[in-house]
Amino acid sequence: MNPTFRFIPLLLLWVCSLPTELSAQQDAIMSQYMFNQLAFNPSYAGINNITNVSLNSRFQWSSFEGAPTSYFFSGSTSIIDGKVGLGASLIYDVLGSNTNTQAQFSYAYKIQQAGKTFSFGLQTGIMNIRVDDTGLNLKVGDDPFFQGNVESATKVNFGAGVSLMSDKYYIGVSVPRMMNSKFESGNVNIVYERHFYFSGAYIFQASPTVKLKPMILLKGVKGAPLSVDINMSALLANKFWVGAFTRNFKTWGGMLQFEFMEAYKIGYSYEILGKSLTGNGLPTNEIMLSADLALFSHQSIFQRFF
Repeated sequence: MNPTFRFIPLLLLWVCSLPTELSAQQDAIMSQYMFNQLAFNPSYAGINNITNVSLNSRFQWSSFEGAPTSYFFSGSTSIIDGKVGLGASLIYDVLGSNTNTQAQFSYAYKIQQAGKTFSFGLQTGIMNIRVDDTGLNLKVGDDPFFQGNVESATKVNFGAGVSLMSDKYYIGVSVPRMMNSKFESGNVNIVYERHFYFSGAYIFQASPTVKLKPMILLKGVKGAPLSVDINMSALLANKFWVGAFTRNFKTWGGMLQFEFMEAYKIGYSYEILGKSLTGNGLPTNEIMLSADLALFSHQSIFQRFF
């Protein structure tokens, strides 16, 4: 074994052993992350030696006024003969009168050997929290605390992550924003705690025309229970992904993705709270668009599973 790869398990163990103060979950949620994990792991940048552009639009609890709406836009590529990955992501998350905007820039260094890729990534960026009370319908119209207040605060943060990938599996561990951030400006008083992520997936051939991919995503943040996403998807005829997932066995959903020309994906997911398909189920809809491009000589388009 190459000496470099001997340190991979130790590095993964080190990241997992960082102080895991597991405060309410504050990162925006995304269901269709199985082909793009740049939103929470900087080591994913350029890991497939392609140039990728992706957009996720999520409309959570669509029957509930003021419910969360989230947009994830990302782009990544590999340079220097595939040894280095670069990425950028923009997250725009709205909940009622609160807006969370994040811009992140990622750098990853990759080691490739014997069909395996180990990637270590770093990222930096800014997070802006904005509270706009001007659009609220107040029960007490002259409440002095909500008289057209618009407050905003911005912080810089840093993150890190590691990934190990082959043609059969993917493992990732990350802390995308390592510093706890306190936002204080007028009426804004929000503490953002660091989040911890672990993801793992495996692909295997179930039949000549069907591939199965189980996947798990763990998310931890101080003051909230560990969040567990479990996903099982199947690739049919090398074109259609069909899957089902649950989050903490309290949210349930299904997803469809159409893959064409090995480079483009369009996907849709639908999820509900609890067991009811109507009423209090609070449905969530998410749409995903993704394009893989070969912009450099070392890049090539292929059907990827992670």
